[in-house]
Amino acid sequence: MTQTLAEILLFASVAINAALLIFIAGVLGNVMNDMDELEFKYFVESLYRHSTKSPFMLTVLNMPFVGAIPYFYFYGSGNQWITAGLAIWLIAGIIAKAIKVPVYKTIAAAGGGEVLRLREERRKLNAGNLLQAILNLVAAAVMIIAFVR
Repeated sequence: MTQTLAEILLFASVAINAALLIFIAGVLGNVMNDMDELEFKYFVESLYRHSTKSPFMLTVLNMPFVGAIPYFYFYGSGNQWITAGLAIWLIAGIIAKAIKVPVYKTIAAAGGGEVLRLREERRKLNAGNLLQAILNLVAAAVMIIAFVR
């Protein structure tokens, strides 16, 4: 495999992450906003449970990390655009976990009558999803510079 092909595959995996997260932040965010708080609680619990066990989600969301390991081993970090994009992608994931995992736990622990609490957690979840989607889009945009410079 050539370095260029490896970089294309890494870019594609980050771009797919960005597209998936834009869908989650946009479409699923709007769907969640249309739900009452109990429906939202049930939906998020189900979505979280199924997505953490989904081979598709686990593969797609971790592919940039898995691909970066052999890339850096064989080619180093000489391509600053690819390296920067992967760094942004990784930072986005860390920030998203720090924001969203506590939200998922709070939603799971919330009782049915805690409407205001669930409403606030929905706001935090939407903000976390939007931030992650934007950062992933920035990561993909940074990486594409490697191919157009």
